[in-house]
Amino acid sequence: MKRNNPLLLVFAMATALSLAACARDETPDIDTVAAPAAEPAPVEPMPPAAPPAAPVDSGMAFAEMDKDGDGGVTQEELAESEMLYQHFSVADTDGNGQLSEAEVEQHRADMAAAPGN
Repeated sequence: MKRNNPLLLVFAMATALSLAACARDETPDIDTVAAPAAEPAPVEPMPPAAPPAAPVDSGMAFAEMDKDGDGGVTQEELAESEMLYQHFSVADTDGNGQLSEAEVEQHRADMAAAPGN
């Protein structure tokens, strides 16, 4: 019978270790527990961008547009909302960087004749 004693001792030790593991407190320490991640704030959709202002032909006389009186109208002499400002490269048919009175009149006529105007 003495032969069974070592086996019985191993069995008893295994049982004791198992019970000790089960009885151990599994509650995590409050300092080591990460706080739950905050939910991200809802993203509000951006309002649609305002459409660019439609170019407007003010009908201003050429002499009024030619602020420096040099006989030509540069883009800097025009308001950004002016049709000629927005269409400057098209209206400047000779590509010299300024509009002549003839170029202004021609562009106005072309725009008036365009469909939808």
